[in-house]
Amino acid sequence: MATTAVLATLALVGCVGLPDSGPVSAGEVVEGTDLGDVEFIAEGPSPGASQEDIVQGFLQAALSPADDFSIARDYLADGADWDPGAGVTLRSGQPQLTSTDDTTVEATIDVVGSVDEHGAFATIADDTARRAYVLIEERGEWRIAAAPDGLVLSRYSFERLFDPQTLAWLTEDRSTFVPDVRWFQRASERLPSVIVDAVLSGPVAWLEPAVWTAADADAVRIGDVVLEEELAEVTVSFEQVQESSSVELSTLALQIEQSMSRLGVTEVVVSIEGVDGYSASSSDAPAVATPSVDARPVVLVGGELTYVGQGAPLDVDLGVDLDAAEASALTIREDDGLAVALASGQVLRLQPGAAPAVLDTGVTVAPSLDRSGWAWWVPDASTQVIVSSDGQREVVLGLPDLQGTIRDVEVSRDGARIAIVTDVGGGTAAWVAGIVREDGAPVSIAPPQRLPQVVGTAIDVTWANGTAVAVLSSTQDGAQQLVLLTIGGATQQLPTPQDALTQIAGGVGASAVLRARSAVGELLVLRAGDWQPVSQVDAVRLVAVQV
Repeated sequence: MATTAVLATLALVGCVGLPDSGPVSAGEVVEGTDLGDVEFIAEGPSPGASQEDIVQGFLQAALSPADDFSIARDYLADGADWDPGAGVTLRSGQPQLTSTDDTTVEATIDVVGSVDEHGAFATIADDTARRAYVLIEERGEWRIAAAPDGLVLSRYSFERLFDPQTLAWLTEDRSTFVPDVRWFQRASERLPSVIVDAVLSGPVAWLEPAVWTAADADAVRIGDVVLEEELAEVTVSFEQVQESSSVELSTLALQIEQSMSRLGVTEVVVSIEGVDGYSASSSDAPAVATPSVDARPVVLVGGELTYVGQGAPLDVDLGVDLDAAEASALTIREDDGLAVALASGQVLRLQPGAAPAVLDTGVTVAPSLDRSGWAWWVPDASTQVIVSSDGQREVVLGLPDLQGTIRDVEVSRDGARIAIVTDVGGGTAAWVAGIVREDGAPVSIAPPQRLPQVVGTAIDVTWANGTAVAVLSSTQDGAQQLVLLTIGGATQQLPTPQDALTQIAGGVGASAVLRARSAVGELLVLRAGDWQPVSQVDAVRLVAVQV
């Protein structure tokens, strides 16, 4: 039966970015359950089991979430409290069990990550946790009287039992959605309620200073979420309306709708506990945009910027010969053609119909441009400072808690986050940080969140989509590595083509399509795991980032 379980699981679960380690536990596979394609059914406690056997069985039973983890609860003593929803500890290898006294078994765990009670994922490097389980004899058998809340899972098991969902916050001006990846138990009956709780609890700590939410800090969900086909009905506590308007209530409904989009929800109605007839629908909320750009890449060929693909050409005159200026990087805003370029060490602000403006000189890191028209650049890669300018104002912002020499930066299309890669300890450290704004102007960079380290020296970083950055690096043996880092999620190794890449640019909307320039001047597009050359153009000088 163990072999059947292994084969069925391998057949139904694809290659994932959070690999498992350690042996496979025995059990059986049940198909067609409401918990995904397969469900591992753990075994309950055996008669005469030792204390360590009971703890080992309890930890393995976390793979069976059915009926509120009823099998795991069979290992608990009568009246013992244990909350499996309190979070997840992600482990590598198997827990090492040791009896510390006559009634306590301690599990030593090599921790590689954690997920909190609201689904926020964090990578943890080289940490060890110890969890104590207190046992008592009950009717002649050992049972657990006290267990730490939460689950202990291998990364592989975690990704089989949990799915990522994307919560929605708003930019400071409330015009644009900002995504936040969370992990929740797959196909749980409580999933809608858990998502609402996460929205009400607010953004992850590193992102919180850079975004806005309509949820009151003290508001909580009342009762379960009611789903009727594509409509979700939510009741929240009275705190939500004490200091907010009906517009903010409808905006909260829109945030919840966006956060439940993977569940097929197209409308959310939020009601207030104890206030009859007072409710708001997401359909009545002010419009909020999800950033997207033209699906066609923009490239510099023969001294001209052009779209690659069908449709109208790129009609923009930036007032400078980018070829003659030896431009090596460019970001362009498609609404009006505003651009920022790096050319022979100069940061150029390029506005159609106006003379090019030199923002800085002696710069080695490619600049970025946000949708609000602010250019971003690093004046000195060895210092933890970034400068931003809208053409009239210039602000100098410190990069708190950052380590290493800066290799590249790029602002997300929503303008609320910035990705940074640095050289650290013989590898590449990737960071993401919130951009704090007042009336649209950046005023500070929030403390950054470090992402998993990448092998080699960084060449380029780009936002592959709204929730992931791609990092291109060069390894010591001269090869290249391309890694997709989902913020709050998995790490995925992407293929690299035979010819080296010099530049990468992100995809369209929620797509993770990547574009790149090869060292021989080809435009390449990553589709279905394969880099494909675009035959319409050759001798490409650069691939523009589109915002």
